[in-house]
Amino acid sequence: MPIRINLLAEQQAAEDLRRRDPVKRALWVAGLIVGVMVVWSGRLQIKLMAATSEINRYESEWKKLEPDYKKVTANFDKAADAELKWAALHALATNRFLWARPLNALQYVIAKVDDLQVLRLNTEQSYAITEGTKPTTNSFGNVTRGKPATSRERVMFTIDAKDSSKRPGDQVFKLQGAISDYAEFKTNLQTTELKIISPEQADPNSPTKRFVTFTLECRYTEKTR
Repeated sequence: MPIRINLLAEQQAAEDLRRRDPVKRALWVAGLIVGVMVVWSGRLQIKLMAATSEINRYESEWKKLEPDYKKVTANFDKAADAELKWAALHALATNRFLWARPLNALQYVIAKVDDLQVLRLNTEQSYAITEGTKPTTNSFGNVTRGKPATSRERVMFTIDAKDSSKRPGDQVFKLQGAISDYAEFKTNLQTTELKIISPEQADPNSPTKRFVTFTLECRYTEKTR
């Protein structure tokens, strides 16, 4: 039987071993991954360049529109400020406190109380002012409306009177009740308070008569205008 000798068997075995080398396969896989990453990063770079170009285009358009935008916002601020001032003037004209009606009503109230002499009538009207704020516009173009200035109105009057009735002091509470129940004051006054009442004393002009003096304070409900 003939014997066959393969002189290239050793070389073929070495070649086959190189083909099955795992390091070589790993290098092929790594090269493939690197290639994919290069392609992906190149695509991202292209998108970034396109986005940058678009941003530059929008910025260029905005610079052209910015002067008109500033004019419009400035006119809007002026209009809002004028509107606030008009509203404040309207509120002042329609809601301001006038003394004619209270004083007219007071004379009818006092006429209902006998043996009463008004010595002094003092009125007081004051205002606490709160400054307003102007409209503002932020960097995004959003406008915040301003707030108008306000004033807190405090109104009161005091009556210094003399009670010479048969029982001095009785007319004090009668006057206090008459003021509180009168329509003009009933809905507007917050308090009608007796502040001072003197001891009973003799009348210098008529020693047989006795009297007391007193002070009533009538305070209106405070209003913010």
